[in-house]
Amino acid sequence: MKLISGDEYQVLAQDAEVLECDTFGDKVLRRKDDQIIKLFRIKRLLSLSFFYPYSVRFFRNARRLNSLGVPSVQVEQVFYCPSIRRHGVVYPLLPGETLSHLLEKSQDRRPLMRQLAVFIAELHRKKIYFRSLHLGNILRRLDGRLGLIDVADLRFNRFPLTLWQRQRNFRHLLRRVEHRTLFEQFGMERFIGYYLDATDIPQQKRAVFCSLIYRLKNNHGR
Repeated sequence: MKLISGDEYQVLAQDAEVLECDTFGDKVLRRKDDQIIKLFRIKRLLSLSFFYPYSVRFFRNARRLNSLGVPSVQVEQVFYCPSIRRHGVVYPLLPGETLSHLLEKSQDRRPLMRQLAVFIAELHRKKIYFRSLHLGNILRRLDGRLGLIDVADLRFNRFPLTLWQRQRNFRHLLRRVEHRTLFEQFGMERFIGYYLDATDIPQQKRAVFCSLIYRLKNNHGR
């Protein structure tokens, strides 16, 4: 990790476009050379994120994903700037469109939905537990493959994912109202069917998994 001064950060972020921010400040910026700067705020001094920053997790997770054949960003720099109290990473823009944008404008969502279901099943087969999985974090690249772009909140399991972990991924997919509407319009049962066609869940556990998912869908509908 590189320690940079406030002046160095100002040079790094000079004329960059703010893509994402919150009440605490900038979160994602895009430089004119299409380099992305992603910033991570230290929420508490005595926390795991202080000793093991999200920027380092992001870098390691992206590298591991690429090594496993799951497309992700290629981080070129990891830094900490004390004057703004932010950790950060710098990486080239990964060309493509998010699935949230593609699905919203698509006339026939079937191919994309099938590709998404197979992609999630692939992540699960590779024991990847992505707690923040949602349509805005999944990119369809120019070569047609799906990849992950916001990967700090991700874990590589030693053992197969539990049904609860898988259900939590689907719960996160349905968390945003606009995304949940897309799945409802398409048909959650049909989407789960695509997932089951590609999954490694043992046959005897599939009925239990389906009941968890349908219960989740009904709870969202209340």
